[in-house]
Amino acid sequence: MRPPSRTVILLVVVHAALLACYTLPVGMVPERARALATAYSRGLFHQQWQLFAPDPPVCGCHLEWLAAGGWNDPLPVTAHYLQRRMLRSAAWNVQRELASGSPVLSRPLQQALRQLGAHHAPSATGLRLVEHCVTNADHPAERVLQLTPLQVP
Repeated sequence: MRPPSRTVILLVVVHAALLACYTLPVGMVPERARALATAYSRGLFHQQWQLFAPDPPVCGCHLEWLAAGGWNDPLPVTAHYLQRRMLRSAAWNVQRELASGSPVLSRPLQQALRQLGAHHAPSATGLRLVEHCVTNADHPAERVLQLTPLQVP
């Protein structure tokens, strides 16, 4: 068996050194080496998942449709998790667009809401976003209810 070439050994050493510079504490690595290691490592490994310290959302939300019996979530708690997730994702998208300051929902989101309503609440005559928001971080169980009517032509 042939030993690895010098080029392969050099690449492995440089790779290991850059990863070490990226992961070692700031005080142990020169600024220039850290910048180079960050540029190299982030492109390969960093995915911005925020696994270790995510910021939980301030408001939990869901969508409700107005039907003959009043406002209600169209899916029972026992519904399949994919159906519940689709509705939850739609609610988060509505919440995000409203938070951006836009008074009108984007056309693709309006179309998605119409399709969800037609499938889950076909006799519905109205739609609203229901948010339960934390106002005091010291008491996260205390929440304020916010109702936002939505116009989906």
